[in-house]
Amino acid sequence: MVTADEVLLDDVLRLVAAAGREADVARDVRQVRARWRLAPLVLIGLDQLEAAAGAGLARRDDVLAVGTGRPSPSSWSHAVRVGASRVLTLPEHEGAVVEALADTADPDRSPGSLVAVVGGRGGAGASVLAAALAVTAARLDRAVLAVDADPLGGGLDLVFGVEDTPGLRWPDLGEVSGRLSPAALVQALPGAGGVAVLSHQRGRPADPGTDAVLAVIRTGQRGGDLVVVDLPRYVDDRAAAVAAAADLVLVVVPAEVRACAAAATVTTALMRASPAVRLVVRTARGSTLDPDLVSTNLGVPLAGTIRAEPGLLGALDRGEAPGARGRGPLATLSRILLRDLARPGARRAA
Repeated sequence: MVTADEVLLDDVLRLVAAAGREADVARDVRQVRARWRLAPLVLIGLDQLEAAAGAGLARRDDVLAVGTGRPSPSSWSHAVRVGASRVLTLPEHEGAVVEALADTADPDRSPGSLVAVVGGRGGAGASVLAAALAVTAARLDRAVLAVDADPLGGGLDLVFGVEDTPGLRWPDLGEVSGRLSPAALVQALPGAGGVAVLSHQRGRPADPGTDAVLAVIRTGQRGGDLVVVDLPRYVDDRAAAVAAAADLVLVVVPAEVRACAAAATVTTALMRASPAVRLVVRTARGSTLDPDLVSTNLGVPLAGTIRAEPGLLGALDRGEAPGARGRGPLATLSRILLRDLARPGARRAA
Protein backbone atom coordinates (compact mmCIF):
# COMPACT_ATOMS: atom_id res chain seq x y z
CA MET A 1 0.00 0.00 0.00
CA VAL A 2 1.45 3.34 -1.08
CA THR A 3 -0.22 6.37 0.47
CA ALA A 4 0.38 9.29 2.79
CA ASP A 5 -3.38 9.68 3.37
CA GLU A 6 -3.98 8.43 6.91
CA VAL A 7 -7.75 8.16 6.46
CA LEU A 8 -7.33 6.04 3.34
CA LEU A 9 -4.65 3.95 5.04
CA ASP A 10 -6.94 3.16 7.98
CA ASP A 11 -9.70 2.07 5.60
CA VAL A 12 -7.36 -0.13 3.55
CA LEU A 13 -5.76 -1.77 6.60
CA ARG A 14 -9.23 -2.67 7.83
CA LEU A 15 -9.94 -4.37 4.50
CA VAL A 16 -6.55 -6.10 4.56
CA ALA A 17 -7.37 -7.56 7.96
CA ALA A 18 -10.80 -8.64 6.74
CA ALA A 19 -9.16 -10.52 3.86
CA GLY A 20 -6.68 -12.22 6.19
CA ARG A 21 -3.68 -10.66 4.44
CA GLU A 22 -0.71 -8.53 5.50
CA ALA A 23 0.14 -5.03 4.26
CA ASP A 24 3.57 -3.54 3.67
CA VAL A 25 2.99 0.22 3.87
CA ALA A 26 5.04 2.94 2.16
CA ARG A 27 4.12 6.60 2.50
CA ASP A 28 6.33 7.71 -0.37
CA VAL A 29 6.84 6.28 -3.86
CA ARG A 30 10.61 6.53 -3.40
CA GLN A 31 10.40 3.75 -0.80
CA VAL A 32 8.82 1.14 -3.05
CA ARG A 33 11.17 0.26 -5.92
CA ALA A 34 12.12 -3.24 -4.74
CA ARG A 35 8.73 -3.87 -3.16
CA TRP A 36 7.01 -2.73 -6.36
CA ARG A 37 8.42 -5.76 -8.15
CA LEU A 38 7.85 -8.29 -5.37
CA ALA A 39 4.43 -7.57 -3.86
CA PRO A 40 1.61 -9.85 -5.09
CA LEU A 41 -0.68 -6.79 -5.19
CA VAL A 42 0.06 -3.05 -5.17
CA LEU A 43 -2.53 -0.53 -3.98
CA ILE A 44 -1.67 3.10 -4.79
CA GLY A 45 -3.51 5.91 -3.06
CA LEU A 46 -4.85 8.63 -5.33
CA ASP A 47 -2.58 11.02 -3.41
CA GLN A 48 0.50 9.16 -4.76
CA LEU A 49 -0.64 8.45 -8.32
CA GLU A 50 1.05 11.42 -9.95
CA ALA A 51 4.34 10.73 -8.17
CA ALA A 52 4.15 7.05 -9.15
CA ALA A 53 3.45 7.97 -12.77
CA GLY A 54 6.60 10.08 -12.86
CA ALA A 55 8.84 7.64 -10.99
CA GLY A 56 9.64 5.42 -13.97
CA LEU A 57 8.43 2.25 -12.26
CA ALA A 58 8.26 -0.84 -14.46
CA ARG A 59 4.80 -1.82 -15.61
CA ARG A 60 3.43 -4.85 -13.81
CA ASP A 61 0.16 -6.68 -13.25
CA ASP A 62 -2.05 -6.47 -10.15
CA VAL A 63 -1.95 -2.73 -9.48
CA LEU A 64 -5.03 -0.89 -8.20
CA ALA A 65 -5.52 2.83 -7.57
CA VAL A 66 -7.61 3.49 -4.46
CA GLY A 67 -9.03 6.64 -2.87
CA THR A 68 -11.74 7.87 -0.54
CA GLY A 69 -12.89 10.72 -2.76
CA ARG A 70 -13.96 11.17 -6.33
CA PRO A 71 -10.98 10.72 -8.69
CA SER A 72 -9.88 13.82 -10.57
CA PRO A 73 -9.67 13.70 -14.38
CA SER A 74 -5.88 13.47 -14.16
CA SER A 75 -6.12 10.43 -11.86
CA TRP A 76 -7.22 8.27 -14.75
CA SER A 77 -4.28 9.21 -16.97
CA HIS A 78 -1.83 8.70 -14.09
CA ALA A 79 -3.42 5.31 -13.37
CA VAL A 80 -2.87 4.26 -16.98
CA ARG A 81 0.79 5.30 -16.82
CA VAL A 82 1.48 3.16 -13.74
CA GLY A 83 -0.47 0.20 -15.14
CA ALA A 84 -3.34 0.27 -12.65
CA SER A 85 -6.14 -1.94 -13.94
CA ARG A 86 -8.85 -0.11 -11.97
CA VAL A 87 -9.47 3.10 -10.03
CA LEU A 88 -11.55 2.26 -6.96
CA THR A 89 -13.32 4.53 -4.50
CA LEU A 90 -13.99 3.61 -0.87
CA PRO A 91 -16.37 2.69 0.62
CA GLU A 92 -18.22 2.09 -2.66
CA HIS A 93 -15.75 -0.47 -3.99
CA GLU A 94 -14.72 -2.16 -0.72
CA GLY A 95 -15.87 -5.53 -2.02
CA ALA A 96 -13.62 -5.27 -5.06
CA VAL A 97 -10.60 -4.43 -2.89
CA VAL A 98 -11.26 -7.35 -0.53
CA GLU A 99 -11.68 -9.68 -3.51
CA ALA A 100 -8.36 -8.52 -4.98
CA LEU A 101 -6.67 -9.03 -1.61
CA ALA A 102 -8.15 -12.51 -1.25
CA ASP A 103 -6.83 -13.43 -4.70
CA THR A 104 -3.26 -12.93 -3.45
CA ALA A 105 -3.55 -16.08 -1.33
CA ASP A 106 -1.04 -18.72 -2.36
CA PRO A 107 -2.18 -22.15 -3.56
CA ASP A 108 -2.91 -24.62 -0.79
CA ARG A 109 0.46 -26.32 -0.44
CA SER A 110 2.75 -27.29 2.38
CA PRO A 111 5.58 -24.81 2.93
CA GLY A 112 9.07 -25.79 1.94
CA SER A 113 11.69 -26.88 4.46
CA LEU A 114 14.02 -24.39 6.15
CA VAL A 115 17.61 -25.31 6.95
CA ALA A 116 20.03 -22.93 8.67
CA VAL A 117 23.79 -23.51 8.53
CA VAL A 118 26.24 -21.93 10.99
CA GLY A 119 30.00 -22.14 11.41
CA GLY A 120 31.19 -23.31 14.81
CA ARG A 121 34.22 -21.11 14.25
CA GLY A 122 35.42 -18.80 11.52
CA GLY A 123 36.35 -20.62 8.33
CA ALA A 124 34.57 -23.82 9.32
CA GLY A 125 32.95 -24.15 5.91
CA ALA A 126 29.33 -23.28 6.72
CA SER A 127 28.79 -21.25 3.53
CA VAL A 128 30.22 -24.08 1.43
CA LEU A 129 27.90 -26.63 3.05
CA ALA A 130 24.91 -24.29 2.68
CA ALA A 131 25.63 -23.92 -1.03
CA ALA A 132 26.17 -27.67 -1.48
CA LEU A 133 22.82 -28.43 0.18
CA ALA A 134 21.05 -25.95 -2.08
CA VAL A 135 22.73 -27.18 -5.27
CA THR A 136 22.11 -30.83 -4.39
CA ALA A 137 18.43 -30.14 -3.75
CA ALA A 138 18.18 -28.33 -7.09
CA ARG A 139 19.76 -31.33 -8.81
CA LEU A 140 16.90 -33.34 -7.31
CA ASP A 141 14.44 -31.01 -9.08
CA ARG A 142 13.49 -29.07 -5.98
CA ALA A 143 12.82 -25.33 -6.05
CA VAL A 144 15.49 -23.80 -3.81
CA LEU A 145 16.29 -20.38 -2.34
CA ALA A 146 19.68 -19.70 -0.71
CA VAL A 147 19.82 -16.72 1.66
CA ASP A 148 22.97 -15.04 2.93
CA ALA A 149 22.10 -13.79 6.42
CA ASP A 150 25.67 -12.97 7.46
CA PRO A 151 26.47 -9.31 6.69
CA LEU A 152 30.11 -9.79 7.73
CA GLY A 153 30.71 -13.02 5.83
CA GLY A 154 32.63 -13.44 2.60
CA GLY A 155 29.45 -13.46 0.54
CA LEU A 156 27.30 -16.36 -0.59
CA ASP A 157 27.35 -14.95 -4.12
CA LEU A 158 31.05 -15.78 -4.38
CA VAL A 159 30.43 -19.37 -3.32
CA PHE A 160 27.84 -19.72 -6.10
CA GLY A 161 29.88 -17.72 -8.62
CA VAL A 162 27.12 -15.12 -9.21
CA GLU A 163 28.87 -12.01 -7.91
CA ASP A 164 28.63 -10.38 -11.36
CA THR A 165 25.17 -11.69 -12.26
CA PRO A 166 22.44 -8.99 -12.38
CA GLY A 167 19.66 -9.19 -9.81
CA LEU A 168 18.51 -7.91 -6.44
CA ARG A 169 20.73 -8.03 -3.35
CA TRP A 170 20.09 -7.25 0.31
CA PRO A 171 20.64 -3.48 -0.15
CA ASP A 172 17.57 -3.57 -2.40
CA LEU A 173 15.44 -5.63 -0.02
CA GLY A 174 16.50 -4.58 3.46
CA GLU A 175 13.18 -2.87 4.23
CA VAL A 176 10.72 -5.40 2.79
CA SER A 177 8.18 -7.01 5.08
CA GLY A 178 4.85 -8.77 4.91
CA ARG A 179 3.83 -10.96 2.01
CA LEU A 180 5.91 -11.08 -1.18
CA SER A 181 5.31 -12.82 -4.48
CA PRO A 182 7.40 -16.03 -4.62
CA ALA A 183 7.58 -16.06 -8.41
CA ALA A 184 8.58 -12.40 -8.60
CA LEU A 185 11.26 -12.87 -5.93
CA VAL A 186 12.87 -15.80 -7.72
CA GLN A 187 12.82 -13.96 -11.05
CA ALA A 188 14.44 -10.89 -9.47
CA LEU A 189 17.36 -12.76 -7.87
CA PRO A 190 20.54 -14.06 -9.52
CA GLY A 191 20.58 -17.81 -9.95
CA ALA A 192 23.11 -20.60 -10.26
CA GLY A 193 22.51 -24.30 -10.85
CA GLY A 194 18.79 -23.94 -10.35
CA VAL A 195 19.20 -22.06 -7.04
CA ALA A 196 17.94 -18.50 -6.50
CA VAL A 197 20.55 -16.65 -4.43
CA LEU A 198 20.01 -13.64 -2.17
CA SER A 199 23.35 -12.29 -1.01
CA HIS A 200 24.95 -9.19 0.39
CA GLN A 201 26.85 -6.90 -1.97
CA ARG A 202 30.37 -5.60 -1.53
CA GLY A 203 30.51 -1.81 -1.55
CA ARG A 204 26.84 -1.49 -0.59
CA PRO A 205 26.57 -2.26 3.13
CA ALA A 206 23.20 -3.53 4.29
CA ASP A 207 21.97 -4.92 7.58
CA PRO A 208 18.45 -6.23 6.97
CA GLY A 209 16.24 -6.49 10.02
CA THR A 210 14.52 -9.57 11.35
CA ASP A 211 11.25 -8.71 9.56
CA ALA A 212 12.96 -8.48 6.18
CA VAL A 213 14.89 -11.74 6.60
CA LEU A 214 11.81 -13.64 7.76
CA ALA A 215 9.68 -12.14 4.96
CA VAL A 216 12.14 -13.43 2.35
CA ILE A 217 12.42 -16.84 4.01
CA ARG A 218 8.65 -17.29 4.27
CA THR A 219 8.27 -16.28 0.65
CA GLY A 220 10.82 -18.91 -0.37
CA GLN A 221 9.01 -21.53 1.70
CA ARG A 222 5.60 -20.65 0.24
CA GLY A 223 6.82 -20.83 -3.33
CA GLY A 224 9.48 -23.53 -3.16
CA ASP A 225 10.67 -26.76 -1.61
CA LEU A 226 13.72 -25.66 0.36
CA VAL A 227 15.24 -22.50 1.82
CA VAL A 228 18.86 -22.68 3.00
CA VAL A 229 20.11 -19.83 5.18
CA ASP A 230 23.77 -19.09 5.87
CA LEU A 231 23.72 -17.67 9.42
CA PRO A 232 26.47 -15.73 11.21
CA ARG A 233 28.27 -17.15 14.25
CA TYR A 234 27.02 -14.35 16.49
CA VAL A 235 23.51 -15.36 17.53
CA ASP A 236 21.61 -12.07 17.71
CA ASP A 237 17.82 -11.69 17.70
CA ARG A 238 17.71 -12.08 13.92
CA ALA A 239 19.73 -15.30 13.88
CA ALA A 240 17.76 -16.67 16.83
CA ALA A 241 14.48 -15.97 15.01
CA VAL A 242 15.69 -17.84 11.92
CA ALA A 243 16.94 -20.75 14.03
CA ALA A 244 13.62 -20.91 15.86
CA ALA A 245 11.76 -21.18 12.54
CA ALA A 246 14.12 -23.75 11.01
CA ASP A 247 13.41 -27.44 10.58
CA LEU A 248 17.12 -28.14 10.94
CA VAL A 249 20.05 -26.05 12.22
CA LEU A 250 23.46 -27.40 11.22
CA VAL A 251 26.60 -26.27 13.02
CA VAL A 252 29.79 -27.06 11.10
CA VAL A 253 32.74 -27.85 13.38
CA PRO A 254 36.27 -28.92 12.38
CA ALA A 255 37.49 -31.87 14.45
CA GLU A 256 39.97 -29.76 16.44
CA VAL A 257 40.13 -28.86 20.12
CA ARG A 258 40.13 -25.09 19.61
CA ALA A 259 37.31 -25.30 17.06
CA CYS A 260 35.21 -27.26 19.55
CA ALA A 261 35.87 -24.69 22.25
CA ALA A 262 34.68 -21.92 19.93
CA ALA A 263 31.67 -23.96 18.80
CA ALA A 264 30.47 -24.48 22.38
CA THR A 265 29.44 -20.83 22.65
CA VAL A 266 27.63 -20.97 19.30
CA THR A 267 25.75 -24.20 19.99
CA THR A 268 24.70 -23.06 23.46
CA ALA A 269 23.14 -19.89 22.05
CA LEU A 270 21.44 -21.74 19.18
CA MET A 271 20.00 -24.44 21.42
CA ARG A 272 18.22 -21.77 23.43
CA ALA A 273 16.36 -20.87 20.24
CA SER A 274 15.83 -24.28 18.65
CA PRO A 275 15.67 -27.97 19.55
CA ALA A 276 16.70 -28.85 15.97
CA VAL A 277 20.43 -28.08 16.33
CA ARG A 278 22.73 -30.77 14.92
CA LEU A 279 26.48 -31.05 14.28
CA VAL A 280 28.34 -31.61 11.05
CA VAL A 281 31.94 -32.45 11.93
CA ARG A 282 34.55 -31.68 9.29
CA THR A 283 37.52 -34.01 9.40
CA ALA A 284 40.87 -33.69 7.69
CA ARG A 285 44.20 -35.46 7.63
CA GLY A 286 45.69 -35.02 11.07
CA SER A 287 42.34 -34.39 12.82
CA THR A 288 42.76 -35.28 16.46
CA LEU A 289 39.15 -35.77 17.54
CA ASP A 290 36.60 -38.44 16.70
CA PRO A 291 33.29 -36.95 15.44
CA ASP A 292 31.28 -38.88 18.04
CA LEU A 293 33.50 -37.46 20.77
CA VAL A 294 32.93 -33.93 19.43
CA SER A 295 29.18 -34.56 19.54
CA THR A 296 29.33 -35.94 23.08
CA ASN A 297 31.47 -33.12 24.43
CA LEU A 298 29.27 -30.40 22.90
CA GLY A 299 26.04 -32.17 23.87
CA VAL A 300 24.67 -31.83 20.33
CA PRO A 301 23.50 -34.76 18.15
CA LEU A 302 25.69 -35.61 15.17
CA ALA A 303 24.03 -35.18 11.76
CA GLY A 304 27.00 -36.27 9.72
CA THR A 305 30.68 -35.92 8.95
CA ILE A 306 32.46 -34.49 5.97
CA ARG A 307 35.95 -35.30 4.75
CA ALA A 308 38.31 -32.96 2.97
CA GLU A 309 37.38 -32.60 -0.71
CA PRO A 310 40.29 -32.43 -3.16
CA GLY A 311 39.93 -29.69 -5.73
CA LEU A 312 37.26 -27.79 -3.83
CA LEU A 313 39.21 -24.55 -3.50
CA GLY A 314 40.10 -24.58 -7.18
CA ALA A 315 36.46 -25.15 -8.14
CA LEU A 316 35.36 -22.24 -5.95
CA ASP A 317 37.98 -19.99 -7.52
CA ARG A 318 36.55 -20.91 -10.94
CA GLY A 319 33.06 -19.92 -9.83
CA GLU A 320 31.79 -23.50 -9.61
CA ALA A 321 29.28 -24.01 -6.80
CA PRO A 322 30.00 -26.80 -4.28
CA GLY A 323 28.25 -30.05 -5.16
CA ALA A 324 27.56 -28.93 -8.72
CA ARG A 325 28.98 -32.15 -10.18
CA GLY A 326 26.93 -34.36 -7.90
CA ARG A 327 29.85 -36.29 -6.48
CA GLY A 328 32.39 -35.98 -3.69
CA PRO A 329 32.03 -35.75 0.10
CA LEU A 330 29.94 -32.56 0.07
CA ALA A 331 27.40 -33.88 -2.42
CA THR A 332 27.20 -37.21 -0.60
CA LEU A 333 26.59 -35.60 2.79
CA SER A 334 24.06 -33.20 1.28
CA ARG A 335 22.03 -36.08 -0.14
CA ILE A 336 22.04 -37.80 3.25
CA LEU A 337 20.91 -34.65 5.06
CA LEU A 338 18.14 -33.97 2.53
CA ARG A 339 16.97 -37.57 2.72
CA ASP A 340 16.80 -37.39 6.52
CA LEU A 341 14.94 -34.08 6.34
CA ALA A 342 12.30 -35.66 4.08
CA ARG A 343 11.56 -38.51 6.49
CA PRO A 344 8.11 -38.45 8.15
CA GLY A 345 8.31 -36.58 11.44
CA ALA A 346 11.70 -35.04 10.63
CA ARG A 347 10.24 -31.57 10.02
CA ARG A 348 9.12 -29.41 12.88
CA ALA A 349 5.55 -28.18 13.07
CA ALA A 350 5.17 -24.67 11.66
